[in-house]
Amino acid sequence: MKALIISSEGIGNMQEYWNPGRYINIYNMRMDRLKRDSLFMKLKENDPFVYDLRVENGMVELSYFLNINKYTTNAMGKYFFTSDINYLQEIRSFDFAVYLMEGERYWEAHEVLENNWKNSSGIEKLTYQYIILLCAAGVHMQRGHDSVCRNIILRANKMKILNTMGKLDISGMRNEKSKNPYAELSDLVFHYSLQNP
Repeated sequence: MKALIISSEGIGNMQEYWNPGRYINIYNMRMDRLKRDSLFMKLKENDPFVYDLRVENGMVELSYFLNINKYTTNAMGKYFFTSDINYLQEIRSFDFAVYLMEGERYWEAHEVLENNWKNSSGIEKLTYQYIILLCAAGVHMQRGHDSVCRNIILRANKMKILNTMGKLDISGMRNEKSKNPYAELSDLVFHYSLQNP
């Protein structure tokens, strides 16, 4: 996608920049998180557009710019869903972010939540930041980086936040994360949804 930027000096000083787009392919496959790093390194060596790989329960997420090459296609197989990060960055639905978190799609949830965070203030902004940090910790768990996950949770749990946001009991989630920083965020989102019995 090409976009033209017209400066305040007018059309004569036009700049062209290229926004390559960022995408996530979601694969319906099981993978041991311990094998994630070796596969990711092989993909990165052979495909310059790959920039992240995350392992979920029964799914694998592959993040890339533009397109993946034949090596990556052969290594990963057929994907069943592609998500456009540039599109997600335009969404401001907290409920949609919750839906993504329930599905362990923390990277995408983080992208959606950032819009809400940017357009909020005070304790509401801190609460969005807290949830974004929970998503970031979830991403690091998916990468197999447990100590990074734990450090993010320890930092996040020091923040002043709202007790609830939307249909989520945020303080309940924080209490669980305080006891167990490795508690699966998708389970907490489901358990601490105010609409669940």
